[in-house]
Amino acid sequence: MSQKSRPNILLLISDQHNPHIVGYAGNKKAHTPNIDLLAERGVRFEACYCQSPLCVPSRLSMLTGKYAFRCFAWNNASVLYPDELTLPQHLGNYGYETVLVGKMHLKGPRWDGGFKHRPYGDIIIDRFCGHQPDPVETWDGRWCDHKVGRFPWAGETEIPESLLMDGVVTRESIAFLLEHASKNPDTPWFLCAGYGRPHFPFTAPGRYFRRAMADPPPLPPRPEGYPESLHPHDRYIVDDFHIYDFSDEIQQRTLAAYYACVNYLDDCIGDLLNVLERNGLLENTYIIYTSDHGEMAGEHGMWSKRSYYDGSSRVPLVVCGPGIPAGKVVTTPVELLDLFPTFCEWAGVPAPRGLDGESLVPLLKSDTNSRKKCWARCELLMPNERLEFRMARDERWKYVEFATAQPVLFDMLNDPDETNNLLENTQSQQILQDIPLDKLRSIATQGITWSEIASIREEETKRRPQFNWGGSHGPVQYVLRDGRIVDADIFLYPGLGQSG
Repeated sequence: MSQKSRPNILLLISDQHNPHIVGYAGNKKAHTPNIDLLAERGVRFEACYCQSPLCVPSRLSMLTGKYAFRCFAWNNASVLYPDELTLPQHLGNYGYETVLVGKMHLKGPRWDGGFKHRPYGDIIIDRFCGHQPDPVETWDGRWCDHKVGRFPWAGETEIPESLLMDGVVTRESIAFLLEHASKNPDTPWFLCAGYGRPHFPFTAPGRYFRRAMADPPPLPPRPEGYPESLHPHDRYIVDDFHIYDFSDEIQQRTLAAYYACVNYLDDCIGDLLNVLERNGLLENTYIIYTSDHGEMAGEHGMWSKRSYYDGSSRVPLVVCGPGIPAGKVVTTPVELLDLFPTFCEWAGVPAPRGLDGESLVPLLKSDTNSRKKCWARCELLMPNERLEFRMARDERWKYVEFATAQPVLFDMLNDPDETNNLLENTQSQQILQDIPLDKLRSIATQGITWSEIASIREEETKRRPQFNWGGSHGPVQYVLRDGRIVDADIFLYPGLGQSG
């Protein structure tokens, strides 16, 4: 395959997008015409799962093509080690121009993630990880304090729209690709546009918030007996964020703000795609939209992530491009780390050994018989035994094992809202006899015990280098042509530069 004939790859990845809050999923309150158009033109996956419902572990797994326990992805303090081969690094080794614009949440010296270029994003992470504190006075940390949840500041942004990270990601992505087309038109490219929304602090330009509040989405129903009836894992999340301290009115306002963030994100993506299409840059280009994990957004009475429920562990995944059928829906469970071998197959390069994923190309072609895997898994391996879980999902069942609590099992075909835990329902004993529990446990655990996980984590933590940039920086930075890294928005936050 010649350089000129090799396809381009455009990866659009948002942060914390609940897969139920998108128009193509039938949600009439969600305004996502641009993402919906991608789904109309391509294939959407109805059961795509992240490898961990937390920013850094999910992204490390996606970049390396390995499960979280294999790339030491425990929590948001985890790092990308120098000996880990990443997807962009691999494509770059085979002649692709690779660029990351925006958020990726990487600490330490591998802030480039293996991409050749990174002109803008959360490069120096010492505090904010690509999320601009909003209102600006909350730069002191209040905006992410678990004790005040995610509710007090949800609404209209205080940041000038021209400085909002998501808009800059769009503009800088356009600029890079237009320059690349001018200088190196025959070199294929892989660009990842990393958007920060709809992740909290749940703020958007006023017109989006007013639109959502004019017809606000209803709060999802809470389980009977909430919160006392919750599984211990769920109850910990509710307690940690003090969710029951906030009225239904405040929570509904926050949910409307979340929808506004999704709407704004969609417009940013639409602006990017429209300019690229107008300039012929989407010819022979695969476009992928996904997110690093979901957001509970009030489902089961919960907010934020770190959960095995679909609102948190499942993500949108839409793929379109050369030879991709239009309007196709795939229900087979897949994983974000499947993107690594998929991109390799598109690019015509060999996939490296040791990947945990499997190419999605057979599913895109309806050749399901040549794909070995018909399941997905997700895990949260934080050093917090109340949160740890490992999950397996096949075409019907979802099984979740916890470090210190009883497992749960859901029939995802007949109970997609995950309301009936079959392992605690005495009426389901006959059903359990026909469920491949041993196989589900094997997928979830991968043959590794909880004590072995703890040992691996302890040893890795001991040898982990201390990546400390020093000083205080704003949420995002630019890389200048001479290599200097400069803050993009620190002037918004009075006192930040002198605080540390």
